[in-house]
Amino acid sequence: MKRFDFAAIIFSLSIVLVGCSNAPTEVMIDSFEGPLTKETVDYGAAEGSFLKVEADTNIKICDMQSLKIEYELKPSGYMWIARGYNLDVKGAAKWNVLPENIKWRSFNAISLQMYGTNSGGVVAFDIKDKGGEIWRYIIDDDFTGWKEITCKFKDFFVRKDWQPDSATKNETIDFPIMSFQFEPRLPGKGIYYFDCIKVVRAKK
Repeated sequence: MKRFDFAAIIFSLSIVLVGCSNAPTEVMIDSFEGPLTKETVDYGAAEGSFLKVEADTNIKICDMQSLKIEYELKPSGYMWIARGYNLDVKGAAKWNVLPENIKWRSFNAISLQMYGTNSGGVVAFDIKDKGGEIWRYIIDDDFTGWKEITCKFKDFFVRKDWQPDSATKNETIDFPIMSFQFEPRLPGKGIYYFDCIKVVRAKK
C-alpha cells in the first residue's frame, strides 16, 4: 500500500510538472500587421509638432511589417501612438488576442522590439490598465538596430503629468492591460521602428 501511495504521488507530481512546462512563456499581442492608418492606430501630436505613422515592410523583425514612426517634437509639444482597447480610435483594437483572454498573472513583463539609431533620444512606453490608469516605462535610444526591450511590470511607474479624468487612480496595475502607447519625449526629430509586442515571463 505504501509503495502504491508513493507511486501515485510521483505520478501526480509528473502531471503537474508537465502542465507547468507546457504553459506559454510568452504571448504575442501585436505585431502590427495589416493597414496602419488613422483608422487602426490612435495617434496624434500637439500643434507645431510633426508625426507620421505607417507600416514598413523593409525594416521588420516579426511577420511582414513593423510600425514606423517619423517625428519632429517641439520643446513644448507632445505626441502619442497607441494600439489596443478603450481608445478614441475604436479600430485600434487590433491585438492578436483579447485582453481578457490573457492570463496576466502568469506573466511579469511586456517586451517589445525597437529599432534604435543611438540618437540619445528617449521614448516613453505607456500601458493603460483596466481602470484607465496610465503607467510609464522609459526607453533610452542608446543602441543601433533591433533590440528586445523587456519592461517588467514592477518597473512601470504611474504617470504624474497626466491621467484621464475617468481613470481609477489607485496606483495599482489592475489587469487586464487594455492598451499601450509610444511617446517620443526629448525635443528633436527622428525615426523609430517597433515590432513584436508580447507579454512574457522574464527572469526576476
